[in-house]
Amino acid sequence: ASPAVIHNEEHQPGVGYRAIPRFWVQLQARDTIPARGLEFQILTAGRPGEVRFAEWDEIDFKDRLWTIPGWKVKGRKDKSKPHKVPLTKRAIEILKSMPRDGAYVFPGYRGKATMSENALNNVVKDIHDIDLKNGGNGFVDPESGKIATAHGMRSAFKDWATEINHAADEVSELALSHIDTSSTREAYKREQLVPKRRKLMNAYEKYLSATAVKRRKE
Repeated sequence: ASPAVIHNEEHQPGVGYRAIPRFWVQLQARDTIPARGLEFQILTAGRPGEVRFAEWDEIDFKDRLWTIPGWKVKGRKDKSKPHKVPLTKRAIEILKSMPRDGAYVFPGYRGKATMSENALNNVVKDIHDIDLKNGGNGFVDPESGKIATAHGMRSAFKDWATEINHAADEVSELALSHIDTSSTREAYKREQLVPKRRKLMNAYEKYLSATAVKRRKE
């Protein structure tokens, strides 16, 4: 299907699935709440806004699910239908490391309830700048040449799911909460394919961490 048919989100610069494990190494080395928020976003294939406004009462630790209310999901026509997100082992670890002082999972700077709108993008830009200073190539979009954004991390997941994992399109599209195709709409009737998506997200975490470990040894 044409990308325009699959979804209508504006393309945001991303790092590409080949470069994201190298980015992952540097991201995990940062000890800040925005860094953990970005790591959580990558592991859930979520949107930055969904992560910024994630609330503790949306998290089910027992079933390892993050249930995002439909009204928080961009482009969702049926605002009554939530989006269920399976959580990987590392995603659960991140959640358990966060303070529980307020309603939001990733609180903002100096007592603010949520992170700023640019917090996650600033993490990407800082890592890009540091990588350049250390003699690396930075993290730019392979097509546009622009510095990657937090939202652009979603495209790395999609390309990996398609080219490396060979996941069914409706499974990866549901992981991205794209529901504009007949196949994904039908999948929503089957409990959002959570078991298959959980397997996919666990494989993605393994790809990120295993490749990152290999790069550290090199």
